[in-house]
Amino acid sequence: MRTADYTNGMSGMTALHNNSQDNEIGQTSMQTDDALNKRGRGRPKGATSSTLADVRTQAAEEKRKIRDELTNKVNQLRSQLDELDANYKEEVRELREALRASEQREAFFRAALEERLHVVAEHIHKSLTDWATAELEEGQITQRKRGRPRKTFK
Repeated sequence: MRTADYTNGMSGMTALHNNSQDNEIGQTSMQTDDALNKRGRGRPKGATSSTLADVRTQAAEEKRKIRDELTNKVNQLRSQLDELDANYKEEVRELREALRASEQREAFFRAALEERLHVVAEHIHKSLTDWATAELEEGQITQRKRGRPRKTFK
């Protein structure tokens, strides 16, 4: 640490003195803090008691282990995605088959209904025609003097 010392003979002037530690090391406290926090190409974080090569080997093994774990996780997720995709495609195929069967069933019902409707319409037409002929046969239309028919039935 640097301290300011005021002397008696000099008014307003200061003299700076270095601590004894700074003189011995040759660095200021700011420089030592920077050296401790440095994360460059020097010794890795955990390299206090082992050699630098051992720490690098350990870091490489950890990195490899993490890479293998992540690769396994990615492969699991890919296989799960493939399985879900196959299930989705199978379900879509089944639904399309069900839709096609429903459309065929609807077409058959429409054809049967249309045929039944024609049968009912023919029956109604025939019934009405037969009823009209029977009514005409039952009623007698008589002629008037000059050959005009009567307007009403008798």
